[in-house]
Amino acid sequence: MPSERVTKIAHSVLFGLTLLVGIIALIISATLVSHYNKNGYPPQHTGGYTARIRILLVASVWTTVFGIALTVGFQLLGNHVAFGILAHLVPITIAFVLFVIGAASLTALTDKIDCGRVTDAFSRCGVVKGLVVISWIESIILLVTLVFLITLAFVARGRYGVHKSTLYAD
Repeated sequence: MPSERVTKIAHSVLFGLTLLVGIIALIISATLVSHYNKNGYPPQHTGGYTARIRILLVASVWTTVFGIALTVGFQLLGNHVAFGILAHLVPITIAFVLFVIGAASLTALTDKIDCGRVTDAFSRCGVVKGLVVISWIESIILLVTLVFLITLAFVARGRYGVHKSTLYAD
């Protein structure tokens, strides 16, 4: 049975990583959207790049906002229902789905593109590929976080029944 201390440390590590990688994805996707809005999107699949990069921008904003709120809130009010299991599961699940959708669709669009051989028409090719990599990393971290939260949910449910709804099992 995980103690309060172990839960707090694991939460801090997982949400710290989620927040760090989310901020990096936010910076990359925001600079790409800003650059392409000023200079135009790559001509190969203009609509495709627009939607895919913006999905990742939304996913990274979502992850950053909820990552800050859940990390700070849990550290200050960990025993409060407002920062319980359900309050963690919903935003993290939405963030995971958004990142998987964005990363998979941008991967499919850029999979066959070699940035060393592209013409000047596709500026920031390497940055787009970097966004794909950081998005997959964030997807994996979010998956691990979801497994952690679901495990805590089952432990809390098994020990306390339906009445205990914070992340602490003890």
